[in-house]
Amino acid sequence: MSEPTFDIFSGTSDKDALWLESIEGLPKARGRMEHLAEVRPGAYFLYDPASHSILANTDSSRQLQYETQDK
Repeated sequence: MSEPTFDIFSGTSDKDALWLESIEGLPKARGRMEHLAEVRPGAYFLYDPASHSILANTDSSRQLQYETQDK
């Protein structure tokens, strides 16, 4: 039996969302989303096509803005 698949998008759910990839298993999908946010700062969200809902999101561009303003 395979694990459920989750979609990772860049951007926000209400505008400019861009599908990036599908990952099997929620822990793997969350980890991949966090990794993408680290290497390419920006907004990302994790979508569950089975329930039609967003399970997680992150925006590393905000953190980058705060870090550069502090310097």
